[in-house]
Amino acid sequence: MKKAYLAVLGLVAVTLASCGGTTSTGTSTGGESTSTETSTDIVQPAGTKEIQFWHCIGHDKMKNLQRIVDQFNNAHASTDGYYVKPYQIAGSYDALHDSVKTKLNAGFVPSITMGYPDSFAEYIGSQGASKSKILNLSSFISSDTSFKPSEFVPQYYNEGSGYQYEGVYSLPLYKSTEVMYYNKTMFEGSKFYAANKDKTYGSYSAKLGDPSTWDWDTLTYVAGEIQAEYKTTSDFHALGYDSDSNLFISQMAQRNIPYTTASGTKADHFLFVDTATAKPNADLLSFSQNIYNLTTAGSLVTQGSYGSYASDLFLKKKVMFTIGSTGGSAYNEPGNSFDCGLTTVPTYQNTNKYIMQGPSLCFFNTSNTAKEAASWEFYSKYISDATLNAQLALENSYDPVKTSSYDTDDYKDWIADGRDSDGNEDVTAELQYRIPALTSTLKDNYITSPVFIGSSTARTQIGSIIKYAKEQNGDVSKAIIQAYSNCVLNS
Repeated sequence: MKKAYLAVLGLVAVTLASCGGTTSTGTSTGGESTSTETSTDIVQPAGTKEIQFWHCIGHDKMKNLQRIVDQFNNAHASTDGYYVKPYQIAGSYDALHDSVKTKLNAGFVPSITMGYPDSFAEYIGSQGASKSKILNLSSFISSDTSFKPSEFVPQYYNEGSGYQYEGVYSLPLYKSTEVMYYNKTMFEGSKFYAANKDKTYGSYSAKLGDPSTWDWDTLTYVAGEIQAEYKTTSDFHALGYDSDSNLFISQMAQRNIPYTTASGTKADHFLFVDTATAKPNADLLSFSQNIYNLTTAGSLVTQGSYGSYASDLFLKKKVMFTIGSTGGSAYNEPGNSFDCGLTTVPTYQNTNKYIMQGPSLCFFNTSNTAKEAASWEFYSKYISDATLNAQLALENSYDPVKTSSYDTDDYKDWIADGRDSDGNEDVTAELQYRIPALTSTLKDNYITSPVFIGSSTARTQIGSIIKYAKEQNGDVSKAIIQAYSNCVLNS
C-alpha cells in the first residue's frame, strides 16, 4: 500500500540524519543534520515579489517540501505574484546559523529561515523588541481569524513564545524526539536474555526481557551485563548515545539538577556551578562521574567518548542498544540485517521526561509589509495545513504540528504500515512507519530549556563534559568547570 501511496503523492523523504547539529530551546537537534551535500545555493538579492526561504535541506531531499512551495506559488501566480524560492545555504543547523549571520551582515535578508530557537534568540538580539531582526508574529496571529493556535500541539506551539521578549517569534515546522533502538535479534539471542528474560530488576520492577519497561538504572545494569558477555568482541559497546548534549540535558531535567535560566546576564544564566564556591553541582558531578566510568568501562559509547556516532556502530552490530533522534531513524535502519526493537528512552526513576527536537521557522523583518503578509500565508495556509504537514512530517519520521493531523487518512495509513495484521507493532517494518505510533504518545512529556543569547553555548558545553574529562585525565570536576567557564566567556 505504501508504494502506491508514495507514487500518487510524489513524496520524498526529507530525512534529517543523526550527524552534526545545533541547538534549540531545550529542544535540541540531537546532532541532527539535514544534508550530506557540500554545495549550497548562491543567494541573490530578493526581488519585490520573491519570498526567500533559507534552509539546510539537501537538494535531493527537497521534493516533499517543494510540493508545498509549488502549491503556494501556483495559487499566487495569477493574483499578487508573490512566490517562495527556497535556498539551501548550508548542510547542517550549525552551519545554517553561521551562514545566516554572515549573509545578514552582508545585507541579505530572507523572508523565512528554518532553525532552532537558540539561533532565533540571537537574531532577536538584546537591544529591545523593536530592534529584533525577526518578526513578532503576534499581530499576524491575532488578525488571522482562520489561524487557531488551539489547533496546534501545545508543546510545539508554545515553544515560539519562550524568547527574551514577549510575543511569538517562531512557529514549528515539524517535531521529533529521541528513542531507543536496539538489536532485538542480538539481544534475544544473548545468554543474558535466556537467563533473565522473565526476571524483574530494581525499584520499579522492570522486566529484564522487555526494554520498554526499563528505567535508566535498569538500562545501565543490563549494559554492564551485556558488555561482560561480549567482552571478547572487538570494539563492542553495549549502549550508545548519539548526542552527549541530549544525554546530559535530559538526565539533568529528570534528576532536577540545575542547568540554565533565562534571567540575569552572563554567569547568571548557567546554574550547574556554584558561583560562590566555584564548585560543580554535587549531583551533576556524581552523575557525570558515573557516565565517565561507563565510557571508560566500554559499556557506554558517546560521540564525546568515541569520536563518532553510535548509529554507525549499531549497524555494524558493535552496539546493541542506541539512543538517537527519530529524525535520524534512517541511520539506524538495519534493513534485513537484524530485527530492530524500538522503545522510549529509559528515564531516571521513570520520570518520563523526553527532549523535544525538530526545526521551527522564523520570519525576518524585510521592511515590506505585503511580502511579510504573503510569507505569513505560506505558513498559516500551507506549511501548517493539517494534511500537508502530516505528509511533510511523516516522511521524515517527525510528528506533525497540528492535533488534527493525527486524524487524517494519510497519518492513519502511514501508521498502519508499521503494524501487523493483528494491529500490533511489526518489528520487521521499516522504522519510519513504526516511529510515529510511539512518538505520538510522548508529546505531553517533552522538556525544553530556557532560551537566551548564549543558550546554544550552554548546550554545546554541557555536551562536552565527557570529552573534557578525557582531556583532563579523568578529572570530571575540572571538566565541568571548564564547560562552565566556556559558557561564561562566550555568553
